[in-house]
Amino acid sequence: MVPEINLLPKMESKKSNNLIIILSIILVGALILFLSIQFLSLKKDISTLTTEETKIVAERDVLVAQVSSANTGYQGSLSDSVSFVESVSYPVSPLIEEIHSLLLLNTYLRNYEFGESEIIFDVDFETMNDISIYVEKLLNSEYFTDVQVQEINNFVPPGSTEESAIIDFDIQSRYSAKIKLTIDQTYLSEVPASE
Repeated sequence: MVPEINLLPKMESKKSNNLIIILSIILVGALILFLSIQFLSLKKDISTLTTEETKIVAERDVLVAQVSSANTGYQGSLSDSVSFVESVSYPVSPLIEEIHSLLLLNTYLRNYEFGESEIIFDVDFETMNDISIYVEKLLNSEYFTDVQVQEINNFVPPGSTEESAIIDFDIQSRYSAKIKLTIDQTYLSEVPASE
């Protein structure tokens, strides 16, 4: 047997080694480029956030100063508060009873808001005529000097489908009125406490 001897250098292995080195250099370069772009972007974000934090801290300090200056004002004593409440207070039970006693059938009172000399409340009515009847009853009441209807809105009662394409003629919209009553303080002060 004759041995085969090849004295020519292997060129293919050097080519593959060079290719691996070139690809490695390109990948390392791309990685360095990517990391440097990320670094610059994060550096910019940090400076923006630092500026924003400085503004927010300054606003917080201004608000804290406003709150502390508001708290240092004269609060008044307990006796001043009691005298103020006594000068403004009035019995509300007779007023609420009067408002309820004048309500019509199927009329619903929603809420009250008491002021120094007036009451504002919301009432739901079935018809506009019911609103005028109720306002007339309130005007004839001795507890109130003035009645103002501030707002009237119509609405569909709960449980009905307004968005439905089918028109239901049995469902009628109702009316909600916001009424302001001015209290007759002299008459209210003459009313006995048992009433």
